Amino acid sequence: MTAKGSVGATFAALAVEQADKAARALARRRDRHLAVHAARKAMRRLRSILCLCRDALGPDVAGIDRKCKRLAAGLSDLRDAHVVASTARGLAKKHDDDLWREVATQLEARRRRLLEDVLSRDPDFGKRRARLGVLAQAIAALPWDNLTMDDLREGIRRSRHRVARAQRASEQVSSLAHRHRWRRRLRRLRMQLQAIQAAGVPAPVLKKIHAGKGHASIRALSKLSDELGRRQDLRMLGSSLKVLDKSLPLALLRSRIRTEMRRASH
Repeated sequence: MTAKGSVGATFAALAVEQADKAARALARRRDRHLAVHAARKAMRRLRSILCLCRDALGPDVAGIDRKCKRLAAGLSDLRDAHVVASTARGLAKKHDDDLWREVATQLEARRRRLLEDVLSRDPDFGKRRARLGVLAQAIAALPWDNLTMDDLREGIRRSRHRVARAQRASEQVSSLAHRHRWRRRLRRLRMQLQAIQAAGVPAPVLKKIHAGKGHASIRALSKLSDELGRRQDLRMLGSSLKVLDKSLPLALLRSRIRTEMRRASH
């Protein structure tokens, strides 16, 4: 992977593979909620690679990235419905609690209705899978041969700067939006480092990419991202309570969620 063309070919293959993975996930007919989650994850990995390599890929990469973003956003309601239902079901199991079981049952019914509605308008996600196929072809046609190791180093430097800036903003203004932005940027940096690792970048180059103080490992980034994600899932669950049967003790449920969030912070 020392020749300019070979590093580009490797990252082109990684990017196209993620588009293909997203399409294959949406083609699955079993465990469709998990399939949507897998598709969105693949699209996030794809976008992280495009962002990492963007300096070498020319102006067309921005339009491709926007289309990927829109595709993922179109599945966000399904993903969110799955997250809150799974979070409630997890709390029911954790506490052996009938109230959380009822909450989970109602949220699972809502999740099923949302999926049925989406599939009624896009059977078997056929339209989305076709769009992913077109995107894969456009991604393969990008000028990947221009990609160099210096581009990768610059891409990681840029992502680390964005993470640090988002962390400072989150610490200065403790808001859901700031924390969520910090988490997204942490996750993107982790995915970019994983892509570089998967590409088999030579050890001396990896050392330069990881050089400098305060540069967390993939494991540390994953741990912090997971912690922020757990709190985000609980916040989403709290916001979803408004769709439940009003006969449920919503104030009590919100209090319990706040308790879980305090535990997740330690």
